[in-house]
Amino acid sequence: MKRIPVLLALLLLATCCRGPSLQEQLAARIQALSQTSELGTVEYTVRKAVRARDEGDWFKIGNRRILFTCTAYLKAGIHLDRIPLDRIVVDEEARSVAMVLPHAAVLSINIPPEEIRLEYEDVTGFRQKFTDRERQALLRQGERDIVRDLPNLGILDEAEANAQEFFRSMLEQMGFDNIQIVFE
Repeated sequence: MKRIPVLLALLLLATCCRGPSLQEQLAARIQALSQTSELGTVEYTVRKAVRARDEGDWFKIGNRRILFTCTAYLKAGIHLDRIPLDRIVVDEEARSVAMVLPHAAVLSINIPPEEIRLEYEDVTGFRQKFTDRERQALLRQGERDIVRDLPNLGILDEAEANAQEFFRSMLEQMGFDNIQIVFE
């Protein structure tokens, strides 16, 4: 008779003390990570030369040429708030997980004003120097050129590889043995 309450207490204690499942632990970690919004996994420093040449027309006598150099700091990674939680599949018995991550994106491009240098400017004839508005337009074009060249830099591929390594390491620490990570 005394055994029944003791067995019930042990059973209750065993069910209450059991920790959260791997699925619950993973969901909690992903949710906590998504609060940070972005995971920057790679940063590149790119030097860019921006040049312009404005040849004179029949009514403009003279030429204008200008050359800037600038340093741009690019940060790439993934948007954590875009991880589809419904596409994370956990098999606790096999200790496996399959998850889908969003493709890497450029998170920021920073060209500090102190990193922009006017290297050369030549104005001949009756031409005016480049205005501040024209200079700003040239620098914006340089920034667009950097963005257009991103696939050639390999920054997005490296950002995805680093994000995959980050999540693989986190999942291994949680006890998963078979890990599949796909970018979509």
